Amino acid sequence: MLKLPTELAITQVETLHQDLLQELSANDDICLDISEVTRADTASIQLLCALQKHLLSVQHKIIWVGESKPLQQAINSLGLSHYLVLENAN
Repeated sequence: MLKLPTELAITQVETLHQDLLQELSANDDICLDISEVTRADTASIQLLCALQKHLLSVQHKIIWVGESKPLQQAINSLGLSHYLVLENAN
């Protein structure tokens, strides 16, 4: 499981990208803990969309753990709630 940082900002995207690549090399489905995310910008959400696109193409998925209202609001405001579905987070 990868715990996402408190702030998903463009300054964190490269580090997050590397972390996601490590998770992809070790697992089929990717488990992301979003419970501490308090802010998410467009660049970070774009990276999560790229991850989702890749996983869907290989018939795998993101498993969301926890809840983050700020992340959900950012995804909703970009019109991506149908693509990055956080309602299934556990």
